[in-house]
Amino acid sequence: MNQKNWFLFLFFISIGFLFAQKKRHELEKEKVENQLRIAETNKILDETRTKKTATIGQLNVVTEQIKEKNEVIRTYIKEIRLINKDISNTESNIMALINKLNALKEEYKWMIYQSSKTFDAQNKLLFLFSAADFNQLVMRIQYFTFYSQSRKKQAQQISKFTFNLRLEQKRWHQIRMEKQAVLDNIRNEHQNLKSLKSEQESTVQQLSSQEEKLLDEIKDREKAVKKLDKLITDLIKKEIDKARAASVDKKSMRTPEQNKLSNSFAGNKGKMLWPTEHGFISEPFGTHAHPVLPRVTVINHGVNIQTNKYEKARNVYEGVVTAVAEVPGMNYAIMIQHGDFYTFYAKLKSTSVKVGQKVKAKEFIGEVYTNEDEVTEIQFQIWKGFDKQDPEQWLYPR
Repeated sequence: MNQKNWFLFLFFISIGFLFAQKKRHELEKEKVENQLRIAETNKILDETRTKKTATIGQLNVVTEQIKEKNEVIRTYIKEIRLINKDISNTESNIMALINKLNALKEEYKWMIYQSSKTFDAQNKLLFLFSAADFNQLVMRIQYFTFYSQSRKKQAQQISKFTFNLRLEQKRWHQIRMEKQAVLDNIRNEHQNLKSLKSEQESTVQQLSSQEEKLLDEIKDREKAVKKLDKLITDLIKKEIDKARAASVDKKSMRTPEQNKLSNSFAGNKGKMLWPTEHGFISEPFGTHAHPVLPRVTVINHGVNIQTNKYEKARNVYEGVVTAVAEVPGMNYAIMIQHGDFYTFYAKLKSTSVKVGQKVKAKEFIGEVYTNEDEVTEIQFQIWKGFDKQDPEQWLYPR
Protein backbone atom coordinates (compact mmCIF):
# COMPACT_ATOMS: atom_id res chain seq x y z
CA MET A 1 0.00 0.00 0.00
CA ASN A 2 1.51 3.35 -1.04
CA GLN A 3 1.81 6.42 1.17
CA LYS A 4 -1.30 8.11 -0.25
CA ASN A 5 -3.45 5.03 0.35
CA TRP A 6 -2.19 4.82 3.92
CA PHE A 7 -3.19 8.39 4.60
CA LEU A 8 -6.65 7.54 3.21
CA PHE A 9 -6.75 4.47 5.45
CA LEU A 10 -6.01 6.57 8.54
CA PHE A 11 -8.57 9.11 7.41
CA PHE A 12 -11.30 6.46 7.09
CA ILE A 13 -10.39 5.10 10.53
CA SER A 14 -11.17 8.55 11.90
CA ILE A 15 -14.40 8.84 9.88
CA GLY A 16 -15.52 5.37 11.03
CA PHE A 17 -14.81 6.31 14.63
CA LEU A 18 -16.82 9.54 14.35
CA PHE A 19 -19.74 7.69 12.69
CA ALA A 20 -19.74 5.08 15.47
CA GLN A 21 -19.63 7.85 18.07
CA LYS A 22 -22.64 9.52 16.43
CA LYS A 23 -24.60 6.27 16.51
CA ARG A 24 -23.62 5.71 20.14
CA HIS A 25 -24.66 9.29 20.93
CA GLU A 26 -28.10 8.63 19.41
CA LEU A 27 -28.43 5.50 21.54
CA GLU A 28 -27.37 7.42 24.65
CA LYS A 29 -30.11 9.94 23.93
CA GLU A 30 -32.59 7.09 23.48
CA LYS A 31 -31.49 5.58 26.82
CA VAL A 32 -31.92 8.91 28.61
CA GLU A 33 -35.45 9.25 27.18
CA ASN A 34 -36.24 5.68 28.29
CA GLN A 35 -35.00 6.38 31.81
CA LEU A 36 -37.06 9.60 31.99
CA ARG A 37 -40.19 7.68 31.00
CA ILE A 38 -39.44 5.02 33.60
CA ALA A 39 -38.90 7.68 36.28
CA GLU A 40 -42.23 9.23 35.26
CA THR A 41 -44.15 5.95 35.48
CA ASN A 42 -42.38 5.13 38.78
CA LYS A 43 -43.88 8.30 40.24
CA ILE A 44 -47.34 7.38 38.93
CA LEU A 45 -46.93 3.83 40.28
CA ASP A 46 -45.98 5.12 43.73
CA GLU A 47 -49.19 7.16 43.79
CA THR A 48 -51.35 4.12 42.90
CA ARG A 49 -49.57 1.97 45.51
CA THR A 50 -50.95 4.12 48.32
CA LYS A 51 -54.07 1.96 48.06
CA LYS A 52 -53.82 -1.33 49.96
CA THR A 53 -55.89 -3.19 47.38
CA ALA A 54 -54.83 -3.73 43.77
CA THR A 55 -56.34 -1.40 41.17
CA ILE A 56 -56.66 -1.30 37.40
CA GLY A 57 -54.57 1.88 37.50
CA GLN A 58 -51.75 0.06 39.25
CA LEU A 59 -51.94 -2.76 36.69
CA ASN A 60 -51.82 -0.21 33.86
CA VAL A 61 -48.62 1.37 35.21
CA VAL A 62 -46.89 -1.98 35.78
CA THR A 63 -47.84 -3.08 32.25
CA GLU A 64 -46.47 0.19 30.88
CA GLN A 65 -43.24 -0.28 32.83
CA ILE A 66 -42.83 -3.77 31.37
CA LYS A 67 -43.08 -2.20 27.89
CA GLU A 68 -40.55 0.45 28.88
CA LYS A 69 -38.11 -2.12 30.31
CA ASN A 70 -38.35 -4.15 27.12
CA GLU A 71 -37.57 -0.99 25.18
CA VAL A 72 -34.54 -0.34 27.41
CA ILE A 73 -33.27 -3.88 26.78
CA ARG A 74 -33.81 -3.47 23.02
CA THR A 75 -31.76 -0.26 23.15
CA TYR A 76 -28.94 -2.04 24.99
CA ILE A 77 -29.00 -4.87 22.43
CA LYS A 78 -28.67 -2.29 19.62
CA GLU A 79 -25.73 -0.82 21.52
CA ILE A 80 -24.08 -4.25 21.81
CA ARG A 81 -24.41 -4.70 18.03
CA LEU A 82 -22.72 -1.34 17.48
CA ILE A 83 -19.98 -2.20 19.98
CA ASN A 84 -19.35 -5.57 18.32
CA LYS A 85 -19.04 -3.85 14.96
CA ASP A 86 -16.71 -1.28 16.53
CA ILE A 87 -14.58 -4.06 18.05
CA SER A 88 -14.37 -5.87 14.70
CA ASN A 89 -13.37 -2.66 12.87
CA THR A 90 -10.79 -1.80 15.53
CA GLU A 91 -9.25 -5.29 15.33
CA SER A 92 -9.01 -4.93 11.54
CA ASN A 93 -7.37 -1.52 11.98
CA ILE A 94 -4.89 -2.95 14.50
CA MET A 95 -3.91 -5.81 12.16
CA ALA A 96 -3.48 -3.39 9.24
CA LEU A 97 -1.33 -1.05 11.37
CA ILE A 98 0.81 -3.97 12.64
CA ASN A 99 1.40 -5.17 9.06
CA LYS A 100 2.28 -1.68 7.87
CA LEU A 101 4.56 -1.12 10.87
CA ASN A 102 6.40 -4.39 10.24
CA ALA A 103 6.83 -3.45 6.58
CA LEU A 104 8.21 -0.01 7.53
CA LYS A 105 10.64 -1.55 10.01
CA GLU A 106 11.89 -4.04 7.40
CA GLU A 107 12.39 -1.21 4.92
CA TYR A 108 14.24 0.79 7.55
CA LYS A 109 16.52 -2.17 8.40
CA TRP A 110 17.34 -2.58 4.72
CA MET A 111 18.13 1.14 4.42
CA ILE A 112 20.44 0.99 7.46
CA TYR A 113 22.15 -2.12 6.10
CA GLN A 114 22.63 -0.60 2.66
CA SER A 115 23.88 2.63 4.21
CA SER A 116 26.47 0.86 6.36
CA LYS A 117 27.60 -1.29 3.45
CA THR A 118 27.76 1.35 0.77
CA PHE A 119 28.17 4.66 2.51
CA ASP A 120 30.75 4.23 5.25
CA ALA A 121 33.07 7.24 5.74
CA GLN A 122 35.82 5.99 3.39
CA ASN A 123 33.52 4.96 0.56
CA LYS A 124 31.59 8.16 0.93
CA LEU A 125 34.73 10.30 0.50
CA LEU A 126 35.94 8.24 -2.47
CA PHE A 127 32.50 8.56 -4.03
CA LEU A 128 32.56 12.32 -3.60
CA PHE A 129 36.14 13.00 -4.72
CA SER A 130 35.82 10.78 -7.76
CA ALA A 131 33.34 13.22 -9.24
CA ALA A 132 34.30 14.28 -12.78
CA ASP A 133 33.42 17.95 -12.19
CA PHE A 134 31.90 20.35 -9.70
CA ASN A 135 28.32 19.86 -10.92
CA GLN A 136 28.59 16.11 -10.44
CA LEU A 137 30.00 16.69 -6.94
CA VAL A 138 26.98 18.85 -6.05
CA MET A 139 24.62 16.19 -7.38
CA ARG A 140 26.37 13.48 -5.30
CA ILE A 141 26.12 15.61 -2.15
CA GLN A 142 22.42 16.15 -2.88
CA TYR A 143 22.04 12.38 -3.29
CA PHE A 144 23.53 11.76 0.18
CA THR A 145 21.27 14.45 1.63
CA PHE A 146 18.17 12.93 -0.01
CA TYR A 147 19.10 9.45 1.23
CA SER A 148 19.62 10.77 4.77
CA GLN A 149 16.26 12.57 4.68
CA SER A 150 14.52 9.41 3.45
CA ARG A 151 15.87 7.46 6.41
CA LYS A 152 14.75 10.22 8.77
CA LYS A 153 11.28 10.28 7.15
CA GLN A 154 11.07 6.49 7.42
CA ALA A 155 11.90 6.70 11.14
CA GLN A 156 9.19 9.35 11.58
CA GLN A 157 6.69 7.12 9.80
CA ILE A 158 7.53 4.24 12.12
CA SER A 159 7.03 6.51 15.12
CA LYS A 160 3.69 7.77 13.77
CA PHE A 161 2.31 4.32 13.02
CA THR A 162 3.51 3.04 16.41
CA PHE A 163 1.58 5.88 18.06
CA ASN A 164 -1.57 5.13 16.03
CA LEU A 165 -1.27 1.43 16.83
CA ARG A 166 -1.12 2.15 20.56
CA LEU A 167 -4.16 4.40 20.28
CA GLU A 168 -6.16 1.69 18.51
CA GLN A 169 -5.08 -0.94 21.06
CA LYS A 170 -6.07 1.36 23.92
CA ARG A 171 -9.41 2.02 22.24
CA TRP A 172 -9.96 -1.74 21.77
CA HIS A 173 -9.54 -2.30 25.52
CA GLN A 174 -11.92 0.59 26.30
CA ILE A 175 -14.57 -0.78 23.94
CA ARG A 176 -14.30 -4.25 25.52
CA MET A 177 -14.86 -2.69 28.95
CA GLU A 178 -17.87 -0.74 27.62
CA LYS A 179 -19.33 -3.94 26.18
CA GLN A 180 -19.02 -5.68 29.54
CA ALA A 181 -20.75 -2.74 31.24
CA VAL A 182 -23.66 -2.91 28.75
CA LEU A 183 -23.96 -6.69 29.25
CA ASP A 184 -24.15 -6.11 33.01
CA ASN A 185 -26.89 -3.53 32.42
CA ILE A 186 -28.85 -6.03 30.29
CA ARG A 187 -28.65 -8.63 33.08
CA ASN A 188 -29.87 -6.06 35.64
CA GLU A 189 -32.75 -4.99 33.40
CA HIS A 190 -33.80 -8.61 32.88
CA GLN A 191 -33.94 -8.98 36.67
CA ASN A 192 -36.05 -5.81 36.93
CA LEU A 193 -38.30 -7.09 34.16
CA LYS A 194 -38.74 -10.39 35.99
CA SER A 195 -39.80 -8.53 39.16
CA LEU A 196 -42.28 -6.39 37.21
CA LYS A 197 -43.83 -9.42 35.51
CA SER A 198 -44.20 -11.05 38.92
CA GLU A 199 -45.93 -7.91 40.22
CA GLN A 200 -48.16 -7.83 37.13
CA GLU A 201 -49.25 -11.46 37.69
CA SER A 202 -49.90 -10.79 41.38
CA THR A 203 -51.97 -7.68 40.57
CA VAL A 204 -54.04 -9.57 37.97
CA GLN A 205 -54.71 -12.35 40.48
CA GLN A 206 -55.84 -9.86 43.13
CA LEU A 207 -58.08 -8.05 40.67
CA SER A 208 -59.55 -11.31 39.36
CA SER A 209 -60.92 -11.96 42.84
CA GLN A 210 -62.83 -8.66 42.56
CA GLU A 211 -64.78 -9.68 39.45
CA GLU A 212 -68.14 -8.46 40.74
CA LYS A 213 -66.73 -5.05 41.60
CA LEU A 214 -65.00 -4.79 38.20
CA LEU A 215 -68.21 -5.69 36.35
CA ASP A 216 -70.05 -2.96 38.25
CA GLU A 217 -67.30 -0.48 37.30
CA ILE A 218 -67.63 -1.53 33.64
CA LYS A 219 -71.43 -0.95 33.71
CA ASP A 220 -70.95 2.49 35.29
CA ARG A 221 -68.30 3.30 32.71
CA GLU A 222 -70.55 2.26 29.81
CA LYS A 223 -73.28 4.59 31.08
CA ALA A 224 -70.79 7.47 31.37
CA VAL A 225 -69.40 6.77 27.87
CA LYS A 226 -72.91 6.83 26.36
CA LYS A 227 -73.68 10.14 28.07
CA LEU A 228 -70.40 11.68 26.90
CA ASP A 229 -70.92 10.31 23.38
CA LYS A 230 -74.40 11.83 23.21
CA LEU A 231 -73.13 15.14 24.57
CA ILE A 232 -70.36 15.26 21.97
CA THR A 233 -72.68 14.31 19.09
CA ASP A 234 -75.24 16.93 20.13
CA LEU A 235 -72.58 19.60 20.50
CA ILE A 236 -71.07 18.89 17.08
CA LYS A 237 -74.52 18.89 15.47
CA LYS A 238 -75.24 22.21 17.16
CA GLU A 239 -71.99 23.71 15.82
CA ILE A 240 -72.65 22.41 12.30
CA ASP A 241 -76.23 23.75 12.32
CA LYS A 242 -74.97 27.09 13.61
CA ALA A 243 -72.38 27.28 10.82
CA ARG A 244 -74.98 26.30 8.21
CA ALA A 245 -77.42 28.96 9.40
CA ALA A 246 -74.72 31.64 9.35
CA SER A 247 -73.44 30.65 5.92
CA VAL A 248 -74.60 32.49 2.84
CA ASP A 249 -72.93 29.99 0.51
CA LYS A 250 -74.37 26.64 1.70
CA LYS A 251 -71.58 24.73 -0.07
CA SER A 252 -69.00 26.27 2.23
CA MET A 253 -70.04 26.59 5.89
CA ARG A 254 -66.55 27.52 7.05
CA THR A 255 -64.82 30.89 6.95
CA PRO A 256 -61.37 31.09 5.30
CA GLU A 257 -59.86 31.29 8.82
CA GLN A 258 -61.67 28.11 9.89
CA ASN A 259 -60.60 26.29 6.72
CA LYS A 260 -57.02 27.36 7.35
CA LEU A 261 -57.25 26.10 10.95
CA SER A 262 -58.71 22.75 9.79
CA ASN A 263 -55.93 22.25 7.26
CA SER A 264 -53.30 23.26 9.78
CA PHE A 265 -54.72 20.85 12.37
CA ALA A 266 -54.81 18.00 9.81
CA GLY A 267 -51.21 18.74 8.81
CA ASN A 268 -50.05 18.06 12.35
CA LYS A 269 -51.17 14.44 12.42
CA GLY A 270 -48.54 12.41 14.26
CA LYS A 271 -46.96 15.56 15.71
CA MET A 272 -49.76 16.75 17.98
CA LEU A 273 -49.07 17.96 21.50
CA TRP A 274 -50.22 15.64 24.30
CA PRO A 275 -53.11 16.87 26.51
CA THR A 276 -50.88 16.34 29.58
CA GLU A 277 -47.16 17.02 29.94
CA HIS A 278 -46.59 13.68 31.68
CA GLY A 279 -48.19 10.28 31.43
CA PHE A 280 -48.80 7.29 29.17
CA ILE A 281 -51.71 5.80 27.24
CA SER A 282 -53.36 3.52 29.79
CA GLU A 283 -56.18 2.48 27.47
CA PRO A 284 -56.10 2.67 23.66
CA PHE A 285 -58.75 3.65 21.14
CA GLY A 286 -61.39 1.20 19.92
CA THR A 287 -62.71 -2.15 21.09
CA HIS A 288 -60.35 -4.35 23.10
CA ALA A 289 -60.28 -6.98 25.83
CA HIS A 290 -60.54 -5.92 29.45
CA PRO A 291 -57.08 -6.12 31.11
CA VAL A 292 -58.33 -8.54 33.80
CA LEU A 293 -61.58 -10.09 32.56
CA PRO A 294 -60.65 -11.81 29.27
CA ARG A 295 -64.27 -12.53 28.21
CA VAL A 296 -65.26 -8.88 28.61
CA THR A 297 -64.59 -6.25 25.95
CA VAL A 298 -64.56 -2.49 26.43
CA ILE A 299 -64.99 0.33 23.93
CA ASN A 300 -63.00 3.56 24.02
CA HIS A 301 -63.88 6.41 21.66
CA GLY A 302 -60.61 8.13 22.51
CA VAL A 303 -57.62 7.27 24.68
CA ASN A 304 -57.12 7.32 28.43
CA ILE A 305 -53.88 8.92 29.60
CA GLN A 306 -52.76 8.07 33.12
CA THR A 307 -50.65 10.78 34.70
CA ASN A 308 -49.47 12.37 37.94
CA LYS A 309 -51.66 13.64 40.73
CA TYR A 310 -52.50 17.36 40.32
CA GLU A 311 -51.52 17.21 36.64
CA LYS A 312 -52.81 20.08 34.47
CA ALA A 313 -54.73 19.37 31.28
CA ARG A 314 -53.60 21.45 28.31
CA ASN A 315 -55.05 22.31 24.93
CA VAL A 316 -53.36 20.40 22.10
CA TYR A 317 -53.95 22.94 19.30
CA GLU A 318 -55.23 26.48 18.90
CA GLY A 319 -59.01 26.72 18.77
CA VAL A 320 -62.17 27.98 20.42
CA VAL A 321 -63.85 26.52 23.51
CA THR A 322 -67.37 25.50 22.44
CA ALA A 323 -68.50 23.64 25.58
CA VAL A 324 -67.71 23.18 29.25
CA ALA A 325 -69.97 20.59 30.89
CA GLU A 326 -70.27 18.17 33.78
CA VAL A 327 -70.89 14.55 32.76
CA PRO A 328 -71.80 11.93 35.41
CA GLY A 329 -68.95 9.40 35.60
CA MET A 330 -66.64 11.66 33.58
CA ASN A 331 -66.56 14.70 35.87
CA TYR A 332 -65.94 17.90 33.91
CA ALA A 333 -65.50 17.84 30.13
CA ILE A 334 -64.31 20.49 27.68
CA MET A 335 -64.86 20.65 23.91
CA ILE A 336 -62.54 22.76 21.74
CA GLN A 337 -63.20 23.40 18.05
CA HIS A 338 -60.38 23.55 15.47
CA GLY A 339 -62.27 24.22 12.22
CA ASP A 340 -63.72 20.85 11.14
CA PHE A 341 -61.98 19.10 14.02
CA TYR A 342 -62.96 18.86 17.69
CA THR A 343 -60.96 17.78 20.72
CA PHE A 344 -62.53 16.61 23.98
CA TYR A 345 -61.01 16.49 27.43
CA ALA A 346 -62.97 14.57 30.10
CA LYS A 347 -62.32 13.31 33.65
CA LEU A 348 -61.30 16.77 34.78
CA LYS A 349 -61.44 17.82 38.43
CA SER A 350 -61.82 21.48 37.47
CA THR A 351 -61.77 23.77 34.42
CA SER A 352 -60.13 27.14 33.80
CA VAL A 353 -61.71 28.16 30.47
CA LYS A 354 -65.14 29.35 29.35
CA VAL A 355 -67.29 28.96 26.25
CA GLY A 356 -66.24 31.24 23.39
CA GLN A 357 -62.72 31.65 24.71
CA LYS A 358 -59.89 31.37 22.17
CA VAL A 359 -57.15 29.10 23.45
CA LYS A 360 -53.62 28.55 22.24
CA ALA A 361 -51.73 25.26 22.02
CA LYS A 362 -50.21 24.25 25.36
CA GLU A 363 -52.55 26.53 27.30
CA PHE A 364 -53.79 24.98 30.55
CA ILE A 365 -57.53 24.35 30.52
CA GLY A 366 -58.09 22.48 33.81
CA GLU A 367 -56.83 19.91 36.31
CA VAL A 368 -57.05 16.14 35.81
CA TYR A 369 -59.26 14.27 38.26
CA THR A 370 -57.82 11.70 40.71
CA ASN A 371 -60.33 8.97 41.60
CA GLU A 372 -60.79 7.06 44.86
CA ASP A 373 -58.20 4.49 43.74
CA GLU A 374 -55.61 7.29 43.51
CA VAL A 375 -55.58 6.97 39.73
CA THR A 376 -55.19 10.26 37.83
CA GLU A 377 -56.43 9.80 34.28
CA ILE A 378 -57.75 12.00 31.48
CA GLN A 379 -60.06 10.84 28.67
CA PHE A 380 -59.01 12.49 25.39
CA GLN A 381 -60.88 12.32 22.08
CA ILE A 382 -60.49 13.76 18.57
CA TRP A 383 -63.39 13.95 16.12
CA LYS A 384 -63.54 15.15 12.53
CA GLY A 385 -67.17 16.10 12.17
CA PHE A 386 -69.00 12.99 13.42
CA ASP A 387 -66.06 10.67 12.68
CA LYS A 388 -64.12 9.49 15.73
CA GLN A 389 -60.35 9.52 15.28
CA ASP A 390 -57.69 7.41 16.99
CA PRO A 391 -55.82 10.04 19.04
CA GLU A 392 -52.72 7.86 19.24
CA GLN A 393 -52.24 8.38 15.49
CA TRP A 394 -52.36 12.15 16.01
CA LEU A 395 -50.17 12.57 19.10
CA TYR A 396 -46.40 12.70 18.73
CA PRO A 397 -44.73 9.40 19.76
CA ARG A 398 -43.38 9.16 23.29
